[in-house]
Amino acid sequence: MSVEVDWGDLEKNISKTIADVDGKIRRKAGKTAGHILGERLEANTPVDSHGLEIATTVGPVQENGDVLVGYGRGAYWRAHFVNMGTEHQSGQHFIEKTVETEVQEVMKEYMNELKSGLGI
Repeated sequence: MSVEVDWGDLEKNISKTIADVDGKIRRKAGKTAGHILGERLEANTPVDSHGLEIATTVGPVQENGDVLVGYGRGAYWRAHFVNMGTEHQSGQHFIEKTVETEVQEVMKEYMNELKSGLGI
């Protein structure tokens, strides 16, 4: 006896399953994951040459559970120049590095929150 699994629609099915979860549970999971990513991004954001720290912001959780993590208006431009670089300095790409290194942990926490909310 053998079992054949079609992984082709896995991402679509996971997205649909998450979309079917109660909005309150999705928002709580998104908020938790967003704050974790925000903390990690802030920890990885360099202090500027004047000693000013660039604080991250975590936006409100959208209906689908998405949350925007980034920088406020006053800090975005400073973070952007350091991250992407200019003609006078190379970019440090700390935003991309943070996402690459933290995505699994953040998604794990998101899924744990979903499971907790569903009682599984």
